[in-house]
Amino acid sequence: MPTLKAPLTGCAIATLLLVQWVTGSSAFAWRDKGHRVVALIAEANFTQETRKRIQEILPAGTTLADAAVWPDHEGRSIGDLNPLHYVSIAENAESYDQARDCPQRDCVVEALKWFLANLSDKNAPTIIKRIALRYVAHLVGDMHQPLHAGRLKDRGGAEIKVSYHGQTTNLHYFWDLDLVEMEGGSAEELARRLGAAVTEEERLRWQSGGPVQWTDESLMLVRTRAYSLGQSVELSDEYVEMARPVVRTRLAQAGIRLAWLLNSAFR
Repeated sequence: MPTLKAPLTGCAIATLLLVQWVTGSSAFAWRDKGHRVVALIAEANFTQETRKRIQEILPAGTTLADAAVWPDHEGRSIGDLNPLHYVSIAENAESYDQARDCPQRDCVVEALKWFLANLSDKNAPTIIKRIALRYVAHLVGDMHQPLHAGRLKDRGGAEIKVSYHGQTTNLHYFWDLDLVEMEGGSAEELARRLGAAVTEEERLRWQSGGPVQWTDESLMLVRTRAYSLGQSVELSDEYVEMARPVVRTRLAQAGIRLAWLLNSAFR
């Protein structure tokens, strides 16, 4: 994948997007359904002020769920922005380190910080806030997908071919889409189920930390769960039953944390 030649500010990336606005596609994270679920869970936890500010920023008729999938469609038309969706952490490392893992600050951890800063800037133009909101909503979801803190050598599982019940795919795609689809129902229905299952104790505990801590959680999960398939390319039912609750929890955590970030940004 192309990489940025130098670190960019949120405003610089917004300008790049405006200049090169065309439709495109590439590899996705959580796919659209997962990102919509995260946004819908967040919406259910917004303050009234946050709802008002988001309505002012987004175009009329656009929901936060629509905004959350934008970076995987229009945003993907600019190849230099692809690294913003993930981070590859050194295999012998126990946690994310910016100097080692993201020296150009062009990964999901640092990108979320840029866009959140632009969104919180009261002097930023609406168009800058609009693009920043789209990326904040999207990248919080990305960093909760464990394979977005995966290994560089297999591109976060994208180069690991797997099959399940006769259907062949790759490990990254299986976590992005197949495991989410196994939960059944529309994005709205899944968001309601996951949101209703969150306890108050979980909500309070999850509303803490930030991009580095949440990425470190994914790092732990990708090593202990996602990459635990061994040498077999055929995924077992046991593997799937282990992975499904991980996906449910990460979607719920992302939604609660996205709401927490946006409520704080618009306070």
